[in-house]
Amino acid sequence: MKPSQIQELFKYTFWAFDSVWSAIDQINDNQFTSDLGYSHGSIRNIVVHMISSHRRWLARLNLAPAPPHLAFEAFPSRASAKAEWDRDRKEWLRYAESLTQEALDESIPYLIPGRTVDTETTRWRVLLHLVNHSTDHRSQILALLNTSFGISTPEQDFIIYLWQQHDPRP
Repeated sequence: MKPSQIQELFKYTFWAFDSVWSAIDQINDNQFTSDLGYSHGSIRNIVVHMISSHRRWLARLNLAPAPPHLAFEAFPSRASAKAEWDRDRKEWLRYAESLTQEALDESIPYLIPGRTVDTETTRWRVLLHLVNHSTDHRSQILALLNTSFGISTPEQDFIIYLWQQHDPRP
């Protein structure tokens, strides 16, 4: 995996989440925080879980201890969660732009006590995991928005991102 490819995947991830926010903006804060009985409960909780996961992985990628998980209740509204998401986006895009081939190929040791995992993985694989993790949770959010609130949801396919950004041919 090349630095430019990781950078493009992270740009795609945040582009796709922008479209999810346009759907989230169609519900009110009570709906945003309501427990819908799936995944992490509420749409807010899924968003905060994603931000928290990003922060924890970024710490690990920087060979630092993972910070504690963010508290869902610290984000009582769509606006508070969106502001935190926007900070996360800036930090991740800056990080992705800083990566070299050597950094991507570096093996990163990490510990996940809750899963009794003590291992190492190359940085590019961790980053690919984060892109995939984001896709999974965006899909959960979109399904909840549609089934719980009747919101029409946007497409988030990578190919659509490519069409909108540039010619998709290599």
